[in-house]
Amino acid sequence: MNQNGNWRVRTVLIGGTIGALLGIAAGLLLVRVTEESGGPNKLSTGQAIKLAVAALGVVRQASQLGS
Repeated sequence: MNQNGNWRVRTVLIGGTIGALLGIAAGLLLVRVTEESGGPNKLSTGQAIKLAVAALGVVRQASQLGS
């Protein structure tokens, strides 16, 4: 693979790895909080929307790192 395509593959792999690790960490934190509270908590629609907006904000900031 030439140098132009190499950085693209590396960037996608690093981004995917970081995303997977952050997802695992978030899942572990959710499990710990659920166990400490004594049972599963329901995620409200408002909480889900806030979480989605926050995730989009992180993606937007990451996309602006190179500019």
